[in-house]
Amino acid sequence: MDSRNLLSEEEMNALLNEDSSREDELKMDLKLKLVLDFPLEVSVRLGEAQKTIGQLLNLNVGTVIELDNMVNDPVDLVVNGKSFATGEVITVDETFGIRLTNIIKTEDRIENLR
Repeated sequence: MDSRNLLSEEEMNALLNEDSSREDELKMDLKLKLVLDFPLEVSVRLGEAQKTIGQLLNLNVGTVIELDNMVNDPVDLVVNGKSFATGEVITVDETFGIRLTNIIKTEDRIENLR
């Protein structure tokens, strides 16, 4: 048999590992695509206030609750109960929106999840 056409052991291992790493890559892509479809609760926090149970029970339509933020203070974008970014309230046609002005660093977001 002509040994010039045969792959060396190193070449064979490299090819096998290449296929394995490509397969791992495809599995990760599939997992990432599955995660990207998970629904998340996104809300905007305008400010906060502390009330007693008695005060909450006495709320009526038209009651004004004073929040701790000023009118021009940034609002918090909250994803699944965790701060994600800050921004400013805007109107788009006749609906409210938020323009993001700061997104929390990835490391800090991960720390918030713990």
